[in-house]
Amino acid sequence: MKARHLFVLAAVSIGVVSLSACRDNHNDADVMAETSDAVPVLNTDPTDETAEAMAATGRPDIQPSLDERNALGVLNAINDHEIAASKQALAKGVKGPVAAYAQMMIDQHTENRKKTSALNPENAAPDADGQRKKSERALAMLNDKSGDVYSKAYVAAMVKDHTEALATLDGKLIPAAGRAEVRTHLAVTREHVANHLAQAKQLNGAAN
Repeated sequence: MKARHLFVLAAVSIGVVSLSACRDNHNDADVMAETSDAVPVLNTDPTDETAEAMAATGRPDIQPSLDERNALGVLNAINDHEIAASKQALAKGVKGPVAAYAQMMIDQHTENRKKTSALNPENAAPDADGQRKKSERALAMLNDKSGDVYSKAYVAAMVKDHTEALATLDGKLIPAAGRAEVRTHLAVTREHVANHLAQAKQLNGAAN
């Protein structure tokens, strides 16, 4: 009887140990599953990242067309001329409102040139080169004058230059703009040129 009682106790003990081991294995499996769910899956496909970036911006980058870059090159040639003519005016000793106007031309056209250059212009475009040659001729004619004669000639030249610049913006440069940032830049430029023209006309009227 005592041997049988010992056998029964041993069997019960083995069963308890087996049940405990099964329960531990089950808990380990649950922990592994929870850990797997908590670890994020990293995206290692660069194609997917590119697609996500394009989706975030709404569109891929738009490359500037040659016509647009040529138009920006012409604008920079115009900027260069107004800066050079106004520096010449100050060197010639213009005074009062004319001198203030010349300094404004230098400041604002220098700023416009900086912003235009950031948009990737083609400064060697044939139209830009033609604009520069035209500028050289105009500056040479102005340089032959001095005193009040020069001051009046400079103001008259500013009226002529900005009238032509508005026509060039409306007829060639703005229609060539493809990128939104270029359209915005040219629209702001047009406002500035129109303002420069209005002020030059006022000076021209006062001089006459």
